[in-house]
Amino acid sequence: MWRPPAFLDKFVPNTLWRRVIALAVYFLVFTFLLSSGLFVTKVNIKVGEPSPATISAPWAMDVKDMERFRQDQAAAEKATPPVYKPDDSYLSGLANDLDQSFSALRSAVASGTDSAAKAAHLRQTSPFTALPEGVLVTLVSTKADSSNATEQTANQIILGDARDLQYGARTEADVAPLRDRMKQDINRSALSDEMKVFLQAFVDYRVTQPTLVKDKEATAQLAKENADKINIQNYTVHYQANQKIIGVGEIVDSKAFQVLEAYGFVNSNSALRLVGGIAVIVLLGMGALLAFAYQYKPQIFASTRKLVLVGLTMALVLSIAKGINALNLGAQYTSLTGFLIPVAWATTAVAILADAELGVVVALVLAVFVAVLVDPRLETAVGLQVGLVALFGGVTGVHSVSRLSQRSDLARAGLFVSAVNVLVVSGIDLMSGAQLTVWAVGLILAVVNGIASSVLTVGTLHWFESGFQITSAVRLLELSNPNRPLLKRLLVEAPGTYHHSILVGNLAEAAAEEIHADATLVRVGSMYHDIGKLKRPYFFIENQFAQDNPHDKIAPTLSSLIITSHVKDGLELAREDKLPEPVTNIISQHHGDSLVTFFYHKALEENEEVPEEAFRYDAPRPQSKEAALVSLADSVEAAVRSLRQPTPGRIEGLVRKIIKEKFNDDQLDQCDLTFRDLDRIAMAFVRVLSGIFHSRVEYPELPAGKSGSSEGAKRANQATKHAEKPPAEKAADKRTEQTPEGKAGEKPDGTAADKQSGGPAEKISRAEEKPAGAGEHCE
Repeated sequence: MWRPPAFLDKFVPNTLWRRVIALAVYFLVFTFLLSSGLFVTKVNIKVGEPSPATISAPWAMDVKDMERFRQDQAAAEKATPPVYKPDDSYLSGLANDLDQSFSALRSAVASGTDSAAKAAHLRQTSPFTALPEGVLVTLVSTKADSSNATEQTANQIILGDARDLQYGARTEADVAPLRDRMKQDINRSALSDEMKVFLQAFVDYRVTQPTLVKDKEATAQLAKENADKINIQNYTVHYQANQKIIGVGEIVDSKAFQVLEAYGFVNSNSALRLVGGIAVIVLLGMGALLAFAYQYKPQIFASTRKLVLVGLTMALVLSIAKGINALNLGAQYTSLTGFLIPVAWATTAVAILADAELGVVVALVLAVFVAVLVDPRLETAVGLQVGLVALFGGVTGVHSVSRLSQRSDLARAGLFVSAVNVLVVSGIDLMSGAQLTVWAVGLILAVVNGIASSVLTVGTLHWFESGFQITSAVRLLELSNPNRPLLKRLLVEAPGTYHHSILVGNLAEAAAEEIHADATLVRVGSMYHDIGKLKRPYFFIENQFAQDNPHDKIAPTLSSLIITSHVKDGLELAREDKLPEPVTNIISQHHGDSLVTFFYHKALEENEEVPEEAFRYDAPRPQSKEAALVSLADSVEAAVRSLRQPTPGRIEGLVRKIIKEKFNDDQLDQCDLTFRDLDRIAMAFVRVLSGIFHSRVEYPELPAGKSGSSEGAKRANQATKHAEKPPAEKAADKRTEQTPEGKAGEKPDGTAADKQSGGPAEKISRAEEKPAGAGEHCE
């Protein structure tokens, strides 16, 4: 017989491999859903030819006319005027020449010859050669100190005009106007007429070329700035999903071809890059979810079913989003279709079936995913807007169902999501300046989103629970209905057990709220924890109304076997009624492997060698806070009910002793209760029990004259007193009346034997050696 290779064996039973395969499948599904619209059918189309078909935009996108944009940028750069700066090399030589001219003038003035000889000597130096004789004679007669001041003024005028970026000469054509300006400035100065003639001659002689040159770096920077001023938005056309790009038979121009190319109708390279980017986003989103579960929710990370459920809800929402994104509401409203994506459905389902905090992380990841889905390139504001609505709506859905107490809370959650969606859409439209009609349509879609999320949650919750075997708060609320078959049977066939279970539920629920356990599960578990007593209800003290105690006629070992079997019987009934696993766990664990104290002590009286193991429950100890709470509440309620004169102090002392006995018996060592939790549980029990067993005012009997000495009035008065007694005392009164003195059903000290199954009444009243045994009043 053929057998598969041995290395394949590890893939089948191994949970790790199953989870890896599930994660890989979800990664591919998410990536496909987010990127499937990117791949479009290629068309054989060229510029200048008619289009073979009508082609529409597969998704919303901003298409940029990059060709015209770059052309206009180049034109702006080319049109940029050059930036000039002073020609430092030429101006340095000009300054040197002017300085030499004044040096020659000072040298001539300082010579010892007469004025004519000085002038003749000075005429040999340019530009003095072109000056009249009289001007030269006057110049050589100038004092040296005035020559220095004149030189400074000449430098300021000539070099200042030459360096001026506005009046300086940029080209050869600008040289003559520059000389004229210099001469005008010289004429307007306070210099002597002879000095003006000399400086004007110097300007004609030396200023012969442009004084400014192009600044290449500054010119390039200015050209870049001018090109950057070209706004790309002026070259962007926004295409809505399903908007026509080109019709059949229309000539394809360069602009239409560019749009088709951007969508991948001509070239698919851009689509492949987009898919790669989307795959990275999906990987990061899934990684964030898993990291959060691993770090903060290890019980969920260890549950393959819950991880698969989270992935399934996300995949369903994205599938619906694909369909919604394909809707065409018209060019003006198509961008609003993303407001219909029911992200809150996934987050509320995760919050109810898995964990509320994990639901918030799912909302964050799905907000990113739907933003990518409606706008794969993330170029428009549409993706951001849809993502914001998804995020706030999803988080609101989680908060609305975090404390689910009744089915109507799901409908109320839909209204809360709708209200938040309306606020988010209003904020978006106010910021974007949308038209009033667009705002109104957006509000309608926001309301529909919330209601649809609620309807989807209600409609799919049962299937998620059944398919993944997860018990939600809604399922627990259904089980708490008193009309459930098992609970109705318990009320009719074992009414004492039914009322005991209700009181246990009150105690355990109050304690659960104190230590932040699942109060709904605790209450429902309490209602069902003793359903095994339906098999033999009259073997339990709370159901023995005016009847003999059958335990008086059988051996303690048999009594113990009957008492402990109610756990096994309860599990059988629970499986027949298909109760969820958390409830059956409470049924099986609410006694743990504790000792049936009373019958063990009774057996010891007959045989001191009797083994203790024969009188212990054969069941697991409480594994969770909820099971431990039901166990403690069960023992405490039974014990306190048997107390005589239950004052607050005696109640608290007994409660704490029972909890201590449970702890010392190692019944709480497998659940995660802390000492602080135990103290809070005790205080909660005392608070509830003090309200139940409060003191009452005894009604006095009316005088015979006023009562009419009627037997009916006396009987009514006795009935009133009897009704105020605890159920255990009522049963005791009835049996005392019906049991003759010295009957086997009565203990020698006068205590009714119907206390046997719950531990001796004297021990309970004294709150002595074995208070935990008092909690076994119904065993």
